Amino acid sequence: MGAGSHDATSVPVLWHFPGSHYNEKVRWALDWKGIPHRRVALGPSYLPRAWWRTGHAHLPILILSGQAIGDSTRIIEALERWKPQPPLYPEDPAALTRALALEEFFDEEVAPQIRAFFVHNLFTRSPELAVDFYGLARGAAVRRVLTVIMPGFERLYRRRHNVSAVTAEDGERRRDLALDRIEAELQPSGYLVGDRFTVADLTAASILGWGLAAEPPQLQYPLPRPSWQVEAREQIARRPAGQYLAEMYRRHRGVSMEVRP
Repeated sequence: MGAGSHDATSVPVLWHFPGSHYNEKVRWALDWKGIPHRRVALGPSYLPRAWWRTGHAHLPILILSGQAIGDSTRIIEALERWKPQPPLYPEDPAALTRALALEEFFDEEVAPQIRAFFVHNLFTRSPELAVDFYGLARGAAVRRVLTVIMPGFERLYRRRHNVSAVTAEDGERRRDLALDRIEAELQPSGYLVGDRFTVADLTAASILGWGLAAEPPQLQYPLPRPSWQVEAREQIARRPAGQYLAEMYRRHRGVSMEVRP
């Protein structure tokens, strides 16, 4: 099957965690490209299923033309080949290099750290909201299971994702550095690269618009709102980076292309 062609009868299936910034990045890419798709929100038992399909126990996973693709960066690469228009990759080689470098920066040097900040504070300061967060967009049965297993789940999650008071402190610092980076990289166009929306903007907005920063109203899965986040959100909203994040969601988040079975 050539680049840009696909089976019109094949509906991609996204295995996702509704509350994750990496998953928001892929949902946004699918919606922005206008790709109808099904979504399956997996519960705590997703680890063996994910490993079985991709060899890695991580979400999101996109099943595209029968192939299971893990990792948000690889998924967007595949979507650019499968449906090139509208593009997330700039045509100019230098601009593409810059956009991909920014994608990697927000994915690798910001996202895990701010996840640690949010999750550590959620477990220690707002434990009553943990089931709401991990049970987002799931049925009552999953939420009942989460309520029972939450103490053990917390221990497992902390070990698996390196979540502690130390990494949480680093996450808060990385968040602020990421906001500084946005303000340093912003072009006169209002975008991070060139004069249009690219994978760099998609990644920055997905990672930093999720929970910790702007928490824009266009989020399709509204997160719990711990009281300890209110002041930080207000401060970020006043920054140029906060205004940029809100504008990316307002201009480009669009509507869900989820096809419900």
